[in-house]
Amino acid sequence: MVVRVRQEWAEWGGRGAAEKENYPEREALRLRWALLAAAATALLLAAAAALARRLPDPLSRANGSEHRFIAEIAHEHLVNLTSIGPRVAGSYENEVLAVGVVVAAVKRIAATASPHNRVEFDVHTASGAFPLAFIDGMSHLYRDVQSVVVRVRGAGARPARSALLLNCHYDTVPDSPGASDDAAGCAVVLETLRALAAAPRALRHDVLALLNGAEENVLQASHAFVTRHRWARAARAFVNIEACGSGGREVLFQAGPGEPWLVEVYAAAAPHPFASSLAQELFQSGLIPADTDFRIFRDFGNLSGVDLAWSSNGYVYHTRLDTADRIPAAALQRTGDNVLALAHGLLGGEWLELAAERGASQPVFFDVMGLWVVSARAPAALAAAALTAALVLARLLLSARDAQRELSLDARAWRRAVWRAGAGAAAGAGAGACAAALAAGALHAAGARLAFYARPALLAPLYALPALAAAWGAGAALWARRRGAARLLRGAWAARAAGDALAALQAAALAAGAAAGLRSAFLPLLWALPGAAAALAAGALRAGARARLLAAAAAAALPAAQTGYLALASLDMFVPIMGRAGTSPLPPDVLMALTVAALAMTAFCWVQPLVIAARRPARLIYWMAAVSGATALLVAAGVPGAPYSAERPQRVMVFHTRRTVHARLAPPRHELLYWIPELDANTPRSLAGLVEGAAEARAGSAEECARFPYCGAPYYLPVLSLVARGHWLPAAAPPAPAAGLVAALHTSAHNATVQMLHVNVTGPHHIVMIVAPAAGARLGAPLGGPGGGGAGGAAGGWAGGATPQRGPLWRDAAGALRDTYFFAMHDARKPGPWVLQLPIEHTFTEAPAEWAALSLAGHSLSTRGPALERLLAALPAWTAPTGWSVDLHLYSV
Repeated sequence: MVVRVRQEWAEWGGRGAAEKENYPEREALRLRWALLAAAATALLLAAAAALARRLPDPLSRANGSEHRFIAEIAHEHLVNLTSIGPRVAGSYENEVLAVGVVVAAVKRIAATASPHNRVEFDVHTASGAFPLAFIDGMSHLYRDVQSVVVRVRGAGARPARSALLLNCHYDTVPDSPGASDDAAGCAVVLETLRALAAAPRALRHDVLALLNGAEENVLQASHAFVTRHRWARAARAFVNIEACGSGGREVLFQAGPGEPWLVEVYAAAAPHPFASSLAQELFQSGLIPADTDFRIFRDFGNLSGVDLAWSSNGYVYHTRLDTADRIPAAALQRTGDNVLALAHGLLGGEWLELAAERGASQPVFFDVMGLWVVSARAPAALAAAALTAALVLARLLLSARDAQRELSLDARAWRRAVWRAGAGAAAGAGAGACAAALAAGALHAAGARLAFYARPALLAPLYALPALAAAWGAGAALWARRRGAARLLRGAWAARAAGDALAALQAAALAAGAAAGLRSAFLPLLWALPGAAAALAAGALRAGARARLLAAAAAAALPAAQTGYLALASLDMFVPIMGRAGTSPLPPDVLMALTVAALAMTAFCWVQPLVIAARRPARLIYWMAAVSGATALLVAAGVPGAPYSAERPQRVMVFHTRRTVHARLAPPRHELLYWIPELDANTPRSLAGLVEGAAEARAGSAEECARFPYCGAPYYLPVLSLVARGHWLPAAAPPAPAAGLVAALHTSAHNATVQMLHVNVTGPHHIVMIVAPAAGARLGAPLGGPGGGGAGGAAGGWAGGATPQRGPLWRDAAGALRDTYFFAMHDARKPGPWVLQLPIEHTFTEAPAEWAALSLAGHSLSTRGPALERLLAALPAWTAPTGWSVDLHLYSV
């Protein structure tokens, strides 16, 4: 067996087989052709990166017309909003100053409108409640959230007209000026409104703009508008502008759920397209821990629309670095050009008057390197898939015929050779993924975690090279084990067999994607269709071996460039996200390695047949492995430096917490603590020596996690599945000013199967309540609501009698699994009491020892005491810290 493996290894290196079978070694391709193919693919990636960075020249008042989007005016709106500073929902900055800035801008727009259009606005205040499937799931209760609603309509228009809705939000997370998220979006909406209102003719349809003031409160203001504002009924479609980065190009990453013409109008109108149904499937898969108002308009407004977002430079997202000077005017111009063109396309035609197509499937869509958009509805997409499958089959039959005619190789032997090459490619893909994952795991174990975060260029040698080396090496080694007549295949014929196998695998991937309804299946179609067409054309022309290879290379150019274009855009978004990935089951280094491996092997897949056909391919594999290994050693030794920098910082959250544990037969126990959620793989290790006690920080113990829901930690959002761990530090002083939470709890019998839990809570603007009823019980629809009393209160009570959203299961100290329910209560104005009756529905014959465990936390998002200020100030410049005071109470009733 050892002799056989050595012989096969020698054959893979270019010796042995040629000598044994007396075939001259010159029949193998020179290795330089594989090197040239790899270099050409790298150049295509560089070209795709250059195209992705292109931005239009921004217009100013001096060189722009009143009917065009002018970036200079939009930038002024951006500066006016961000100069206020952070605008947290419920704060004076958000509820008074930001509203004033937006209203003043709207009044200026109204003053410059043409006589054919008029501008109206309304400062909308509303209260409400609704369940939301956001990450782990939550239920909202909100009071008096504000938005500015604008309507532009043609003069003399009839009252009932369909409208296009534009949406953005001006509120921010704590400690961030929120330039990209989402003051820039509001700047684009305002300037788009000005250009539309200045049109020299009356608008055919109305334009609504929702500049909402409570999106970061997890989509509350959009719910208030779409369910309660009188103008909302006219909305027929929407355009939402968001961000998970700063500047760059905005991507259309969600469309639908109906109205497929939305994407078609975008494809025809947008002058700078960037859109992909692959991006939509990635976002909706949950890999990106975020959500947008798209969900609210879809689920509560029964509307279809498009979601646009900036994704470049996500390092500054939700940090103090998200400032106006990081958003170039050219980025505003690009987004504004696209939004204005899309608005004109929708407003100028009959689209908004058509009968609703709510159940229509969304088209497959993608832009070709930012130049134009391909959009195909389901029938056309399926026809393209069927055509591709037919061409691939014809390619396989043609190759079998040529092999029989030119090599006297029967069809069965040729099929075995193609099967061997396909098995090698499949095994190579697995080997490549394993190699990248092992490299990442080794670095993680060595302590070199997130090394790529501040230096994304390291992704290529650390993960892409080992993946390609393993994939090509495994494919070539398996090919060397051919038996029978298939051993006659050398050089161009070996490459042809491997190319056919690759086409068959791509067609199989296309078929599987189409069967699963995945619109991202356009990617294997892009590879298989031109390759099969080129092979058939070369066969029809009776081209020679060299011409066939050139045709295959030409056919691979577009799919390789497009794959690289998508890969670079994906990495641009995912790398910063890995710096706030929380406690995922796999280390973020491994997740990133698997992503890079998949993207690299796809972009360079057409090189593998040349590697298989090359003389001594082991040389290339050895060099790639050597470069990767040397880079990994340097990273493990710390040569590249820390994984963070001032421009690409580590995120640190610190909750200064007074935690009170209420026992039924003992006095309350108070603890003063700092809670630091584990936002990345280096928390809290990277803070050791920088923050007193960080080296000895304790994680939430197993005992605490069994005693209290959410491990007794002051979670502000329902993200237990993303951030499963946090770390406690002792605090010498209480949080100041204290959150001031007061609660009254008691249960009473309602009927034989319902125990009513009465909750009366007062506290700051933001209160989180987590309820875990007894095992086997669940919560029914609450009574009471945002109005604060009775069976409905002043605001009309809970949303339509809906049951609250269930969260993750909690295993208590007895080992029983219990449901959890996460409630977020928000007062935008002066906080008042929250009075709720929560029905605990059960089938118990005997009362349990505990009807419910509760966690109540009052979060004072805009307040920090001196102790917390000193702690955050002590952190180095390569961190992006935030934090606030929390009053946390843990109950058992």
